[in-house]
Amino acid sequence: MSGRHIRRGWDAPEAPAPRTGLFGRRAVRIPVIIISALSVCGLATVVLRSVSADADGCGSAGITLTVAADPAIAPALTEIGSRWSATSPTVGEDCVRVEVVEKASYQMANGLGTWAGGTVDVAGKPEPTPADADLPVVWVPDSSYWLGRVRGVDRDIFDATAPSLAASPVVLAVPETVARDLTDSLGAGVDATMLKSLLFAKTPVLKLGVVEPRRDTAGMVGAMMLSDAVVASEADLPALVAVYRGIGGPVADTGALWKAYAAGMTGAPVSEQAVIAYNAATPKAPMAAITLAQAPTLDFPYAVRARQPRPLAAAAALFSQALRSGEYKSVFAAKGLRSPEGEASTGFPTGHGVTSNTVFVQPLNDMNKVGGALTVWVAAKTPSRVIALVDATSSMGRTMTGGGNTAVRMQVLRSAAEKGLKLFTDESEVGLWAFAGPGHQPLVPLAELTKSQRNKLNTAVQHAAPVPTDICPLYKSIIDGYRELLQGYDPSRSNTLVVFTDGRDNSGMALRAVQRELEKLADVTKPIRVVLLGLGPDVKLTDLQAIADTAGGAAFQVTDPSQMEAIFLKALLA
Repeated sequence: MSGRHIRRGWDAPEAPAPRTGLFGRRAVRIPVIIISALSVCGLATVVLRSVSADADGCGSAGITLTVAADPAIAPALTEIGSRWSATSPTVGEDCVRVEVVEKASYQMANGLGTWAGGTVDVAGKPEPTPADADLPVVWVPDSSYWLGRVRGVDRDIFDATAPSLAASPVVLAVPETVARDLTDSLGAGVDATMLKSLLFAKTPVLKLGVVEPRRDTAGMVGAMMLSDAVVASEADLPALVAVYRGIGGPVADTGALWKAYAAGMTGAPVSEQAVIAYNAATPKAPMAAITLAQAPTLDFPYAVRARQPRPLAAAAALFSQALRSGEYKSVFAAKGLRSPEGEASTGFPTGHGVTSNTVFVQPLNDMNKVGGALTVWVAAKTPSRVIALVDATSSMGRTMTGGGNTAVRMQVLRSAAEKGLKLFTDESEVGLWAFAGPGHQPLVPLAELTKSQRNKLNTAVQHAAPVPTDICPLYKSIIDGYRELLQGYDPSRSNTLVVFTDGRDNSGMALRAVQRELEKLADVTKPIRVVLLGLGPDVKLTDLQAIADTAGGAAFQVTDPSQMEAIFLKALLA
């Protein structure tokens, strides 16, 4: 039986292979069928099954089980797959052969997202939609984090259960010279609060870097730990944005992360396995692994794509059983991976802060928490293109009362806008429009957020005042703003129309008319979010929500002046 190997890149097979299954390339090798017509009239046929034998006694017909695996576990799975295949496992009379393909988890998630009809944001262009036959039967990413993100596009893409094959805790990788100064003061490890103090003391102890959290599990863990340390309520979101902007990078992958240490970075969240692999190459400056207390771990789930043909599903189940039997735990250990229970088996490398002590396994699978941190991260690290559309009718001069608080509506808006402006990066483009009477008026044209543009926006917000008319052309102004964003659409930015109003459209345009117009303007290749904030009790939230649903966005109502800033920030991050 020939040995298995790693093929780097799912889209680069060594040789063309027959595609004979809906979901699996080389899914089932059908026994040779010879149909001989016994007469030219087709009166009878004979079907013969050709059966030969390999040198090891396995029939020539066979099942190829394709497994896409993250680079951290692909070498172990390749070795195990070769050894297991050599035992001639069978489904029915057909031998099972394992073919492992090394592919980064974010790349596989990207392709699966487009295949499922959506997108998984990995801070890069969506992969071309792969054919069914080009997808693996089994996917082993480095973390349940990736299953959660792909299931966000198609919740039924995998079988319900995806057992863990191995584990590796996320640690803080620091040069050993730095670790010597930290070890005595860290105790049992670095928790979220301690990480914040190390980074943002008057004399920072660490200069943190991360791999982009949208494409790296350890980077996501680091972002979530900082969120835990900074955010006690929604009012703390601007502070988290500032913290995220203070982090170096992000970089594209772990290889680039190691190089960043030479440029002054002194710490980064990575997997324990990544530290082991780095030090195994005997670098001039080894890295030490410092425990991150209560941090999630990589759990390497074994995910089988749903609705596979029975022979493939059976083969996937057989290989899963073999991988979890304990027979190959030394193979995982030699590659720097712990058991699913966090234990270090014989052959597990130790040193440089890595010990054989059992670690607590905690998969990263709280997708609500992940989503919250990712949303703020994207807002902090990527530029936006925003038009703020402000109601300037006379009713904005009225007071707003709720929750025991009273304030003038326009003043409530001013305060929220000033703080909201700080959420946008300098590369963002922001403009300000006001609407009342016959239509809208640009107060500050859409432009990049230079210091001059920020000053113009702050000045315009401070001097914004209601005009003496109650005519509210809300719907027409929304359409005009949508067209403006569409005309200069920038795919590298988040294109958003933010609308503030305290009333309803009374200019004569019907709700259904604005919905139809937005439906005509919509372009799936140019997504534009419409976020609407209604101030006060006169707002009809159902109408605002209908517009948000049509255009893609969100709608909120503010009845308590003290809640405005938090809700505005939430709206921007929706």
